[in-house]
Amino acid sequence: MADEQRPIGAIEGRLARKLNNALTMTFRNGPDEPIGQAVQSGADGAGRKLGVLFGFKNGGTGVHVYTPTVGLPLHVETRDVEPALLTRADGSAVGSIERGPTCVGRDASGRDVLRWVDHPDGADTFEAFRLAVTDPGGELLAHMNVIRTLAGWSLGRELLEDAIWFGHAGQSLKLPFLGTSVQLFRDLTPIQLDLVLGSCIDTAIGLRPYGTGMG
Repeated sequence: MADEQRPIGAIEGRLARKLNNALTMTFRNGPDEPIGQAVQSGADGAGRKLGVLFGFKNGGTGVHVYTPTVGLPLHVETRDVEPALLTRADGSAVGSIERGPTCVGRDASGRDVLRWVDHPDGADTFEAFRLAVTDPGGELLAHMNVIRTLAGWSLGRELLEDAIWFGHAGQSLKLPFLGTSVQLFRDLTPIQLDLVLGSCIDTAIGLRPYGTGMG
């Protein structure tokens, strides 16, 4: 998991808020290339949505819905203790993410697909909570940062060819986090991408701790 590896791409997910107080997370893999948006409690019942509307739920548990620009929506169910569940709108299973010092992402059959571990340079910084994403054999696939301050958006960008690829950092908001950034070192399979996006939503909207830095 050496840092001298150069990323081949990146995905940023930035948090904002709808008029009904629901958190949103817009994902891009380039400055003008949105790939989808997640909405807090998008598939929850009326009671939980009222809690969001009246400001009682600033993130946290619920069924958050990610709608890609291409492909089928992904439901990310953040739960208090149990693993996060990833499903399609029809209820069919996609996978799950078990949280802990090492987080484990599994596909619908229960096969171990991804691991999230503390970043080798430190898991808890002022700017972000930092994680390394690997395959079960330990090969580095990505770095994932849960952004805490505006300065956190620059983490990892010094290795990208264009350091201002995403432009300016934007405005600070009263949000639990500012979002997530992922630097990719390998092309991801569809299930790996679903699990990575699910983990971004589970941490930034669901407020679930990954690794030791967020615990």
